[in-house]
Amino acid sequence: MIDLDLRSVEVDLNGSPIVKTEPSAIQLETTDYSKYLRKLAGVNVSSVKWTIICITLDLIYTMILLGMSASNQLSCPIEPRIPIYLIVYSSVSLVSITISIVACIIHYQKYDQSLNGFYYVHCSAIIIITIQLFNYIWLMIGSIWVFRVFKEVQYTEKNQPTYCQQSIYQFSFIVTFLNYIFSFTCCYCKILQWKV
Repeated sequence: MIDLDLRSVEVDLNGSPIVKTEPSAIQLETTDYSKYLRKLAGVNVSSVKWTIICITLDLIYTMILLGMSASNQLSCPIEPRIPIYLIVYSSVSLVSITISIVACIIHYQKYDQSLNGFYYVHCSAIIIITIQLFNYIWLMIGSIWVFRVFKEVQYTEKNQPTYCQQSIYQFSFIVTFLNYIFSFTCCYCKILQWKV
């Protein structure tokens, strides 16, 4: 049985009792982990304009990467896994971009205020983070394949086992190097955002 202090009961015009509660001396401090999850996945970006620019540039970069690697699949006998590395990296990035676009639309349109939208945005944030981790591990594996043959690769004699088409090898070298720079830059920017 609940003891009720009669001094805290009021009656409204409809005749139903309203119970006033005194503020508790103990205040619970809660942390909004949802905000951190969205920030980490890149879904909770403050500017729509910059989000559209970044997603568009990422999409263009990924499509160039996918097209270049798919058209040169058999052109690197010294390390045939280099084009495969680029195809997998760009394909997984394309999936991540697609999920990011839908999650950002749901977030900006405030559809995530509903329970279904909330779960979709959070599940997509977890998927995006998982894909980013996979792509980073795949980047390290691919960089082993690319950098290991750096001193032996040659671009002129096609029937030699040390041959690789110059455009695909140099492209993969530059892409791998730029992905490391981009990864470290993004991590640094996210660390700065956490401190702010």
